[in-house]
Amino acid sequence: MEWLNILIVEDETPLAEMHAEFIKQNGGCRQIWLAGTLAQARTMTDRFKPDLILLDNFLPDGQGIELLRELTLSGYQGGIVFITAASDMDTVAEALRYGVFDYLIKPLAYDRLAQTLLRFSQRREALKDKARLSQRRIDEMFNTYARGGDRAPLPTGIDELTLMKIRTLFEDPQIRHTAESVAQQIGLSRTTARRYLEFFAANNQLIAEIIYGKVGRPQRIYRSASGG
Repeated sequence: MEWLNILIVEDETPLAEMHAEFIKQNGGCRQIWLAGTLAQARTMTDRFKPDLILLDNFLPDGQGIELLRELTLSGYQGGIVFITAASDMDTVAEALRYGVFDYLIKPLAYDRLAQTLLRFSQRREALKDKARLSQRRIDEMFNTYARGGDRAPLPTGIDELTLMKIRTLFEDPQIRHTAESVAQQIGLSRTTARRYLEFFAANNQLIAEIIYGKVGRPQRIYRSASGG
């Protein structure tokens, strides 16, 4: 994940601190600021120019949707994720109209937030790439897969967040990994890493090759199926 500067706009300080602590533990964050009002959020956004804003809608001095509207119209270059109890159609529709990156309903599921942070980081990285993008990469940038669609359910023992983390290790088609190297980078057991790698291989997203060395057991090496 790319290192992000994040502003959390939430008037319930203990809740904001919980969000911040989770993000720090999840990794990928350089700096986190907390704002409890729209006024503070405006000041801090102007001063720090965060990469991402996690925005509550109901604040003491107004609604977060106002800030979303203002920032969009002013050309703010970062992303905004709504984290709010507001689930009425009008609020959701307006948030979509003004380009919110994601919309999370309270009480917040932290595994869902982790997915959002990972997708946002991946999109920022992709936008830096000068090469032409595949349809799949563009779909990922526009959150097609996050919306569900007609995908088959994942098998037992396979979760979407871990799949996304492992997928990022193979964005460079020249990269090769073993189950051991993936386990070390993601923080999994080697057995779990192999299970995910074999899942990708079975779905033709990775190619598995057997490499025979001069000594020891042969190694199973994985690479992207997109080339290389």
